[in-house]
Amino acid sequence: MAEQRAVAIIGGGVVGVSCALMLAREGHTVTVFEEGRVGHGCSWGNGAQYNAGSALPMAHPGVMWRALRWFADADGPVRLAPRELPRTMPWLVRFLRTGRPQTWEAAYTALHALNQPCAALYRDMLGDTDWKRLFRPNGALHVWRNGSPSPLEEQVDGLRTRHGVAFEKLSAEQVYELEPALSHDYKRGIYFPGSGHVTSPPGLVEGLMNRAIALGASIRAARVETIEPGTECVTLQTSAGPHRYDKVVVAAGIASRDLARSLGISLSLASERGYHITMPAGSGAISRPVTDAASAFVATPLQEGLRIVGIAEFDAPDAPRNVKQNKKLQAYARTMLPDISLSQMTDWMGVRPSTPDSLPIIGAHPKHASILFATGHGHMGISGAPMTAAIISDLVAGRAPRISSVPYRLR
Repeated sequence: MAEQRAVAIIGGGVVGVSCALMLAREGHTVTVFEEGRVGHGCSWGNGAQYNAGSALPMAHPGVMWRALRWFADADGPVRLAPRELPRTMPWLVRFLRTGRPQTWEAAYTALHALNQPCAALYRDMLGDTDWKRLFRPNGALHVWRNGSPSPLEEQVDGLRTRHGVAFEKLSAEQVYELEPALSHDYKRGIYFPGSGHVTSPPGLVEGLMNRAIALGASIRAARVETIEPGTECVTLQTSAGPHRYDKVVVAAGIASRDLARSLGISLSLASERGYHITMPAGSGAISRPVTDAASAFVATPLQEGLRIVGIAEFDAPDAPRNVKQNKKLQAYARTMLPDISLSQMTDWMGVRPSTPDSLPIIGAHPKHASILFATGHGHMGISGAPMTAAIISDLVAGRAPRISSVPYRLR
């Protein structure tokens, strides 16, 4: 058992509550600071899938030309708000550098190490009953409208094979046998049996938090305004007054950027806003997450209905929601599932904290070892949260992390 410490977690999303549970299991006194409701920030509206090797860094060889096409297409899945360009430009330069083949392969290797064990770790964290209630290990499907793989796809297949990722290439007939409701414009697919989805993203976060509470963790509804490192402890100045802790874990999504800046460091995090629409009547249309690879959107069946997630909109976190983005998602839904009903549709927008290389930031402040970061998971919070929490618990205990934390260091 590690030496018991008082630990504050800033952020009540899937990463923060996973850290809370792992630390509470080791006997630490854990407090989660969350201004809103636990599990109702970015973790509430995600695509609900977990990826065991199917996910790739957003940057890849040739990404610049694909990004330019997307930026030029008003109906495309990527939008960069002109007012955000000055703040985003350094991030974009680093993003393009990640597209170099060696850098891209190294980023994929680190993503795979982080994400691959997630299902087993969640099962251990939640127990069999809750895991079976929340998780659907039905695999994931990627589909294409063109008939032949590109050279990049062949590179990706080789990369996945070298890392032992299970996948099966499907013909059009096999795609429709797996998911009969899909548009017959799709010519081929890839099935990933090791991936899957959760039935309710907020249910997952609440389940993890309830487990942590049963072990003595607590929630404090307050906004953390500043972090003040000291020789004996770390003081959090919050909307509910000051609080002192032995260790602090910053898992505050895009707000981590401002908290880090107040501590004298600059995290390379972009405000990547994502949108979703959910159709209550469509939950039975498909039985697993389906990704349209060309347009980069995902359909996932949830308890709440069929969710369509997509769009990478680089804009200020508090900028008004862009109603055009939901119309794009409706059009995507119709192209994938022609018979889907869009009645009683709900929509949502949230802010993903995205890094240029798609690798989260996990590790201690370079000058203040009592302040740790667990942020920047972008599109892959569900997949990366359990191993992130494991690394954080190792660092709090003074142990060597169970996987190398070097790829995720502050940068």
